[in-house]
Amino acid sequence: MKITSVTPFLVGARPSSDGWSRGQIMIFVKLTTDTGLVGWGEAYALTFRQRAVVEIIHGLSGPLMAMDNATPRGFLHHVGRGFSDEHPGIDYASAVSAIEIALWDLMGKSTGLPLHALLGGTLVDKVPLYANAWDEPVQTAEAVAARCGMMRAQGYRAVKIYPLRRSTLREAEDCVRLTREAIGPDADMLLDFAVQHDRRHALRAAQLFEQYNPYWIEEPVPGDDLPSMADLRARISARVTTGERQAGLRHYRDVLAAGAADVLNPDIAGAGGILEMLNIGAMAHAHGVQISPHSWNSTTVAFLAMLHVFAVMPNATYAELYYDYLELGATFARCDYVIRDGFASLPQVPGLGVEMDEEALRGLAV
Repeated sequence: MKITSVTPFLVGARPSSDGWSRGQIMIFVKLTTDTGLVGWGEAYALTFRQRAVVEIIHGLSGPLMAMDNATPRGFLHHVGRGFSDEHPGIDYASAVSAIEIALWDLMGKSTGLPLHALLGGTLVDKVPLYANAWDEPVQTAEAVAARCGMMRAQGYRAVKIYPLRRSTLREAEDCVRLTREAIGPDADMLLDFAVQHDRRHALRAAQLFEQYNPYWIEEPVPGDDLPSMADLRARISARVTTGERQAGLRHYRDVLAAGAADVLNPDIAGAGGILEMLNIGAMAHAHGVQISPHSWNSTTVAFLAMLHVFAVMPNATYAELYYDYLELGATFARCDYVIRDGFASLPQVPGLGVEMDEEALRGLAV
């Protein structure tokens, strides 16, 4: 495939209609080939760094378009890894991810196959989701519990909350307790600590919440503080999850070697793309560690890529859904999946399974 144009789209944040979420800025990239075929990718868009990622995409576009045959593996080998191996960073990895995902979309469309077929076939026919109840601005414990109860009633078997965003540990415990009561004993409750820099506070909270049977404790301390992560993991009974804030195989190798996690949650739009996710998953599988792909992105391009990859990984557990982004995603994309009873169906059309409305994207542009 010969790439003739690379077009990034910086989409502005839009609040959800019910006011629960302020939304976030999203980054998409469109690749066009010399035959007119179009592929779509998406980058992990960290706050205050979105324009930097777009500029990196622009920087990568020249070497990409100079390739006579641009394939995902060829792009990573000849362009993407040349800089990241010496200077790893999630912003660069996010730009690489967006382009690599778009190249897979093109490959699927050119062969007439859905991505999961190109990856060797699926192990499951639907993907279990956990619904993220991120509240911005911060809501009361009662409001969080009610929202999780609503999502449970819609069929989601797992929900995620952020208890330590409350001002006191007592309020945080109320949030956990009320959420457990709202979703019942049979649903999984995921607790995201969103990186606590006081590891004693993180340990105290994790031990306090154990009585409510959390499925995991996510990012209790900084993800690159592996000694603290491993020490906390040894002191609690809940699973420990980390990985969303880092990129590069070496980091995940070090996490596994340190025994610092039960679950890895790299983001497919930030860790380096589809091949990198498969490599991380294989390393984790060899260590008896599960994969639960992070997805703080739109519910369109990167989410679809995540569904395809999840379905071929033997150690995948839950895939993340930012529930409040479904509304915005539906305004600019048609996606080949259906969510029913807490599961997402697998796309069956060639490529990722997404059609983007460019006019709508331009109307939402920053």
